[in-house]
Amino acid sequence: MAKRITYLMLLLAVVACGGNSQPDAQQGMSPDSAEAKGHEAAWIVAHTDHADTIALQRAILDARAQHDQFVLMGQDDAASDFEQAFIDSLRRVDPGLAREIFGD
Repeated sequence: MAKRITYLMLLLAVVACGGNSQPDAQQGMSPDSAEAKGHEAAWIVAHTDHADTIALQRAILDARAQHDQFVLMGQDDAASDFEQAFIDSLRRVDPGLAREIFGD
């Protein structure tokens, strides 16, 4: 029960969080790099110690911030590519965590 509450809180934090750092925003990223960044972010989340909820939350929030960079720059296709790559990769690498986060 406590684990489900923790994951629910993480999910709510991800939804509520907006990215505020823009290191690559000046360069304008291609959809291919957005997809690669989505895969990388999922790998980082999946390989973060799940018992360390703060580290796991940070990894999820970092992924959300990367996604939001694309949105803020008006790169909706890149944001969509990042999000889909993140979801697909997390489902492959850590299906249990993906079910907890996405509910599928």
